[in-house]
Amino acid sequence: MCSLHDYDNDGVQFITKEDDKVLDEMACKKCSNKAEILLRRKDSYCRDCFLMGATHKFRATLGKSKIVRPKDTVLVAYSGSEGSTALLHLIKAGMHELIHKRLVFKTIVVYIDEGAVTSQSIEERQANVAKISKEIENLGFIGYAIPLHKSLEELDETVQSIKLYKASTEGDDTLSKILNCLTSCTAKEEMIYRLRQRLLVSVGRQLKCNKIFVADNATKLAIRILSNISLGRGAQLPLDVGFVDNRFFDIGILRPMRDFTKEELLGYLMFHKLTVARHSNLSTEKSSYNTLQTLTEKFVNGLEAEFYGTVSAVFRTGEKLGNATSNDLTNICALCNAPLDTAITDSELCCIQATAFSQMISLEGPNDSNNKCDNTENKDTANDGNPDNCTKCHKHKCTTIELPLFNSENLKKYLCYGCTLILQDINDPKAISPFLLRVTKKKLHLEKMREEISDFLL
Repeated sequence: MCSLHDYDNDGVQFITKEDDKVLDEMACKKCSNKAEILLRRKDSYCRDCFLMGATHKFRATLGKSKIVRPKDTVLVAYSGSEGSTALLHLIKAGMHELIHKRLVFKTIVVYIDEGAVTSQSIEERQANVAKISKEIENLGFIGYAIPLHKSLEELDETVQSIKLYKASTEGDDTLSKILNCLTSCTAKEEMIYRLRQRLLVSVGRQLKCNKIFVADNATKLAIRILSNISLGRGAQLPLDVGFVDNRFFDIGILRPMRDFTKEELLGYLMFHKLTVARHSNLSTEKSSYNTLQTLTEKFVNGLEAEFYGTVSAVFRTGEKLGNATSNDLTNICALCNAPLDTAITDSELCCIQATAFSQMISLEGPNDSNNKCDNTENKDTANDGNPDNCTKCHKHKCTTIELPLFNSENLKKYLCYGCTLILQDINDPKAISPFLLRVTKKKLHLEKMREEISDFLL
């Protein structure tokens, strides 16, 4: 008789004690044996039927896409969570199937050390790495480890084996400075997600992988669909929640666990007696109102607990969205690498124009204060109210302080709407500008080369 009682950060219980009592009177809906797990409070399964269904679901998700080939080298992002642990175990089990069903692609595992985000000590981070290393070794895979701050740099050195990895605070200051200059936790969490994604791609390229597996499940994707719409990333939903995210062109990000709910993952771990290396993040032990993402998670989990099918309805709706990729390398966001959604035409109005107009009106202020400097602290600097020479007054049109770099036309040109909202949340533009400058400089240089070639051909 199974007893699976798991709670998420908000205290939502996915399988209740009442379910155990119901199981005593139920049989498996597949084979009529005694039920050992109850899903959606109506579907009962025995152990063998449940595991057989889970394995088929995983293999069907990979098989129907026909994207993963036998000679591929796959990088698996492993965090020690329920999804990534089940993903590794399913891959390992698939390598021991019959010859005509066997998974034959090469698998490499990478762990991203995010201890700097939660201010963990070196000892705590090293202990987490040791746990992850042991789990990877038990499953028989090759493991690597890399700190999150490497996403802000060019990877000019070989990624370390997880057995040789030593936690360090070197480079954490740069990452902490960027996160601390973001005033809201929502923007911080979104920035961490984008940096983590860029780092996975960089590691994949260095290890010569052409596919990346992430362990996003249906529950997580349903939450992301709603939160992305709230964060101004509706145009990017096909990339953020689809089976294939090919925004990086040379390497694809795949989600083979997308058809599993969190409830099913917990059942899979229980039947195989797999341990999970718990890890903390920005939202751990904080209120569900701390970020928009955690608030959306509470909303979706609450609805799913009362009305089973909420996750499936939201997830399947997002699944029907079309592809949003672009073949134009200059028409992608400098931060998230998604196609730009900020193009404005003269023939139609859009929300971006309305937002820009509202911002312009808000910055104008009263008519009588537009061109008059009221800086009385330093009359010489204010130059008797002449706004062209004022260096102290911070009123609109009355300052010679250089505008923040991320508000310049060059940088805004290469940012999607969602990333623009992140950067608008920054209170210290100098903290973020070097990272974005390095990316946009390449794009500007490429654009200039294209113009020169075009002029030469003409």
